[in-house]
Amino acid sequence: MDGGTGFEAAARVRGAFDALTAPAPDLAGRRSHLSALRRAVQEAAEPLAAAIDADFGGRPRVETMMAEVALVLAHIDWVLGRLKRWTKARRVALPPEFLGASGRVERVPLGRVGIIGPWNYPVQLTLMPLVAALAGGNRVLLKPSEVTPRTAAELARIAGAALPPDLVRVIEGGTEEARAIAELPLDGLFFTGSTRTGRMVAAAAARNLVPVTLELGGKSPAILLPDVDLAEAARSLMAGKLFSAGQTCVAPDYVLVPRSRMQEALAAIQGATRALYPDPMGPDYAAIARPQDRDRLKGLLQGQRAVPLMEPMPPAPRLGAWAVVDPDADSALMHEEIFGPVLPLVPYDDPAQAEAFVNARPCPLALYVFGRNRAACEGVVARVRSGGALINDCLLHVAAHALPFGGAGESGLGTYHGHEGFLTFTRPRSVMVASRLMPARLARPPFGATVERIIRFLLR
Repeated sequence: MDGGTGFEAAARVRGAFDALTAPAPDLAGRRSHLSALRRAVQEAAEPLAAAIDADFGGRPRVETMMAEVALVLAHIDWVLGRLKRWTKARRVALPPEFLGASGRVERVPLGRVGIIGPWNYPVQLTLMPLVAALAGGNRVLLKPSEVTPRTAAELARIAGAALPPDLVRVIEGGTEEARAIAELPLDGLFFTGSTRTGRMVAAAAARNLVPVTLELGGKSPAILLPDVDLAEAARSLMAGKLFSAGQTCVAPDYVLVPRSRMQEALAAIQGATRALYPDPMGPDYAAIARPQDRDRLKGLLQGQRAVPLMEPMPPAPRLGAWAVVDPDADSALMHEEIFGPVLPLVPYDDPAQAEAFVNARPCPLALYVFGRNRAACEGVVARVRSGGALINDCLLHVAAHALPFGGAGESGLGTYHGHEGFLTFTRPRSVMVASRLMPARLARPPFGATVERIIRFLLR
């Protein structure tokens, strides 16, 4: 569905926004909604896999089941097991001047929130924020990506079957609908997508002072330390890089390699790629979802020393994989997020140079460090900025529900997953129950000697 004109889209979105009238559910209601969503997603596992496969022009069923359906189900289970504790008010001690009074901090829903999902993981990256929003007791306007319209329709069907229409509304459509959502006077807005679009979303939301969470992308580096086990590192690198053909926001974007081990590293990467994908045209390798991205990726290779990592492939939605040895530092390849199966290998002479290379660029969403010495790897993590970090593997930290996920600067604003998602979609509210006897009540006019003595005590 492409959506309508700007006026039509705005009217439809505003109508859906106004229909979100459900009162904030209590703990039992939230648990019920999450459980209903879980059942609906579980029952729709195969239709979701088929929809994503059709939208991509080829997406491995196993990838969808692992990274989309199973991850969402496991995340709901994680939240359900901890939600009672998260929603419990926290008692706080008050200063002596409030003797006899009591104070607490409770987490309350933001209210009506918007979630704009991306196309690359259209189930996971749309439903996991929804899980956090429902856990927080919010009403939700949900916008799946127009790039994956079959998946968007399936998500609308799932939400409609599992959740009350005055609690969650799904808006299908295109960029006009997304723009209309960003311009609403929401109580919170969650966006996943490119940095360029994220800037526009934040600017639109700012006009209504809407708090935003931006989950963006960027060029996530991998650093191979001089003592690295190249065979082991190459398997992890290429499994992470080529999952969904590189269309992953936390895929390793480029690799910093000790100059003396460059040829050895290239050979290890070639061997790992062929072991992981012996048949690039088989069912295990995903297609590039958008035709414009196939053209863009081919353009990034122009003028570079590109080394094929797979057997030559005929023209098709699937695209081969390449390494680029010692790329031009001023090229688009090294300035734009690649988001595909192209892996630059950048030589360095000492680890400090590699760290400086990363820190001189915008903060990446993820950092990957490979080496045999744990302390050396931890040192790199301590000195290099990133949204998240993983030592001796790729991507897997995203699936750990206890770990917050999010970027910084151009790679994002705010975090979610697990408890952090609950915090993102709630706000702290302070509640105090006064006592008639608390000393603070003495600070009332008419002011006399007693108040003067209190002031001298406080200023001592």
